[in-house]
Amino acid sequence: MARAKKRTPQVEEVRPYAEGVAKNLLDKRYGPDGPAWGTKLTEIEDLFVAIREVLSAKMLADALARQAAAQAKGPTAYRTCPGCQQPLVCPDTKERIVATRAGEAQWAEPEGYCDRCRRSFFPSVQEPGP
Repeated sequence: MARAKKRTPQVEEVRPYAEGVAKNLLDKRYGPDGPAWGTKLTEIEDLFVAIREVLSAKMLADALARQAAAQAKGPTAYRTCPGCQQPLVCPDTKERIVATRAGEAQWAEPEGYCDRCRRSFFPSVQEPGP
């Protein structure tokens, strides 16, 4: 018998909802009787993996977009140069693209420029970088 995979409390909190969504997606795709007899396991698995990728990409994109929007309205402590700590106004946004385990993530984030250090940076990244 397979062991139950340990999940974080955050995952366990939404597990009943996620299971309900899974059931609804299954009903939407295959109907109440499930996949037709003779449907290969690999076909079923390929579909579910593709759905998981779509769901992961959408959740990641929305979470990052919301985080960036909240940061743009957030406290000015997050709008300081990571090099010299000078407070800055960050009126512009720039598209960021990052490779993640869930796929490529893209969102618009406030961008700052420090005249003193002569460098651009994203206020969400508080460490000086190359």
